[in-house]
Amino acid sequence: MASKFKGKVWVFGDNLDVDKEIIPFRERELGLMKDGNFGKWVMTPVDPDFPKKVKKGDIMVVGTNMGCGHGHQEGNIGIKQCGISCVIAESFDRNFFKNSINLGLPIIEFAGIKKKVKEGDVLEIDLHTGVIKNLITKETLKFTPLPDFLLEIVEAGGLEPYTNKLIAAGVV
Repeated sequence: MASKFKGKVWVFGDNLDVDKEIIPFRERELGLMKDGNFGKWVMTPVDPDFPKKVKKGDIMVVGTNMGCGHGHQEGNIGIKQCGISCVIAESFDRNFFKNSINLGLPIIEFAGIKKKVKEGDVLEIDLHTGVIKNLITKETLKFTPLPDFLLEIVEAGGLEPYTNKLIAAGVV
C-alpha cells in the first residue's frame, strides 16, 4: 500500500456512528450486506448516492468523533472497499482508529481540517512527512504522522499482512 495519496475530498460532519451513518445497521442485520459489498452501503444514510459518486483514491474529511458507536469494523472495511484512500478527521473514536490501522486504512487526525478544505478540493498527502497539499487553494498543511510502527502496519495493508510479512522474514 502506498504512503502518498492524491484525491478528491468528500466532507462529512461530526459524530459519524458506525451503525447509523457509516454503515446502515438495519440493512446489515437483514443480511443485505456481505463481506465483499460493504462499500456499496458506505455513507448511504447520509448521502444515498455516495457509493456511486466516490472514485478510487478519493479522501474523506470528517469532523470530530469519527466512527463512534460500536467497535466492529464493517464501517472501516466499507470505506476501504468503496475506494477511499485516506480518512482525515478532527478526531477519531478509539475503536475506529484501531480498526483502521488493523485493516490498513490510512487515517490522519488533524484538528481544524474542516476549516482548511472543502468538498471538491484535491489533496496530496504524504503520510511519512506529515504534509497535506491542497492543490486547489495551494495551501500546505502539516500534521503529526503516525509512529513508524503504525505506518508499517498500514503500508503492509493491515495487521494480518504485516504479521505474515514478519513471519516470512523470520522475525517472529
